[in-house]
Amino acid sequence: MTVRAGPVAGGPARTEGEEDSVRGLWDLARLSPAPAAVTTGCLVAVAGCALLAPLLAARILDGIHSSSVATPELLALAAVLVSGALADAVGRYTAGVLVARATAAIRRRLLRHLFALGLPGLRRHLTGDLISRLVGNCAQAAGAIPALGAIAVSGLTSVGGLLALWLVDWRAGLTFVLGAGVALALLRSAVGRVSVPFAAYQEVLGGIAARLTDALAGSRTIQAAGTAEREIDRVLAGRPELGRASRHCWRVQRDLCWQADLVLAGLQLAVLAVAGLGVAAGRNSAGDLLAVSLYLTYATAALDRIDSIVAMRYAHVDLARVHEVLVEPARRPSGRATLPGGAGAVRARDLVLDRGGELVLGGVDLTIPAGGSVALVGRSGQGKSTLALLVGGLLDPDRGSVLIDGRPVCELDPADRRRAVGYAFDRPVLHGDTVREAVTYGHRAATAAELAAALRMTGCQDFVARLPGGLDTPLPAAHFSGGELQRLGLARALLAPARVLILDDATSSLDTVTEAQVTEAVTAGLAGHSRLIVTHRAATAAKADLVAWLDRGRVRAVAPHRTLWASSAQYRAVFAADRADEPVP
Repeated sequence: MTVRAGPVAGGPARTEGEEDSVRGLWDLARLSPAPAAVTTGCLVAVAGCALLAPLLAARILDGIHSSSVATPELLALAAVLVSGALADAVGRYTAGVLVARATAAIRRRLLRHLFALGLPGLRRHLTGDLISRLVGNCAQAAGAIPALGAIAVSGLTSVGGLLALWLVDWRAGLTFVLGAGVALALLRSAVGRVSVPFAAYQEVLGGIAARLTDALAGSRTIQAAGTAEREIDRVLAGRPELGRASRHCWRVQRDLCWQADLVLAGLQLAVLAVAGLGVAAGRNSAGDLLAVSLYLTYATAALDRIDSIVAMRYAHVDLARVHEVLVEPARRPSGRATLPGGAGAVRARDLVLDRGGELVLGGVDLTIPAGGSVALVGRSGQGKSTLALLVGGLLDPDRGSVLIDGRPVCELDPADRRRAVGYAFDRPVLHGDTVREAVTYGHRAATAAELAAALRMTGCQDFVARLPGGLDTPLPAAHFSGGELQRLGLARALLAPARVLILDDATSSLDTVTEAQVTEAVTAGLAGHSRLIVTHRAATAAKADLVAWLDRGRVRAVAPHRTLWASSAQYRAVFAADRADEPVP
């Protein structure tokens, strides 16, 4: 008898029985119906062969005793054994296919839901925690599907074994029934204690994974500060608790194993004693005793599935961890409206957003004229990036609406909205296998001329040309500075023929001269496109048609930069941190 060797990433779960985990595993198995059906059929075939073998063996033994062995019975036993072995081999293969497909399917479902949660939903979880659920819990849950099938078939095998046992010697069958009732009560109590230590282990391990992910993301800062040992201690802060939970988990499993072995051994001994007394009394033959011995093994099959039962309990924890994310409400479905004709006029009215009881935006009104540019400025933490996300439809306000050319963004078809709004972020992430794929990400239909123009406008052509393979250089082999990354992100945004372009501090890592050159080129290349430019630089704000000054979640003023600069010392103070390295506009 074996028990699953140890927990991997996961989290807390309820402990009130297997019903939820059984239902969840059946749902997973239905994602791959063909392998599930073949695997189940093979399990049933193996069980059927196992039940036939003792009967044939008993007849052969009695034939040997009476010197009248029948060749057909020998051939039948050989056929049953070979068939059982083949069914077992096929079942193991299809079980592997089933687990692989179910794992892929549940991971895809979880990933799809994670993206459907939107930014607020993703922010409720640490990155390491989500990786733990996606990599660990999904695989662990799907891996328990064969255990579910094994438990179901072993239950049928036990019923068949008990019936055969009763037919061979009803006294032995009655002894088994009485002993099995006691054994089930003891094992049920022991198995019910498995989930609690495992869930505690998973919870602590998930916290370690989350802290490790955060530490790896900030590895440069840790190396520069020389705080590696301190970070190691922080990541492993839960190690003592992890050790306690692990030892508790193994103690419970150890107790479960010896208790199960003791109970089953006692039950088997009692049944064999009754059958043996029957032989001594002349009620049973030697073949009957062999049949009782063999059928007893099958009758106890369900009780001897401790490894599968423990796997089910672990699967309950894993499924609860995945389900915890899947039940979170996703962003409300986008509409299916088509964007009307227009040049990208944007109107935001009475936008309100509350995050955890903190008012981020309170009644914001903003207008971007068609083909015009508005710079969004304000001190850090005033809601500039949040407002930009609301304008583009990546966030939903608690109140208010955003209209592009008169149509509410929330009513637009998602594909239409993506074509209407382009983004360039302050810290762009490159996706794809090569630099070319990274720049054309989301715009695969871009022509070579359009790609070259976007690279030229953002000043990328020179450093891309210096790469070993140019645009076809694999991303892992291409090392970019922060400014180069921003320019590539900006080039990616310019490839979209968007009516509205949102630049969220998209040139903040460029030096003043480079930024001026890129801004001039982009401005010329984006004539006729509406632009919302989040910036903390006065020189960038000065090039916009209008400036929207955001202060404490509200628009304090909207006017040309020169007007605000000349009339308000508080406005000038917004740029104080950057005035040392750029000329006064």
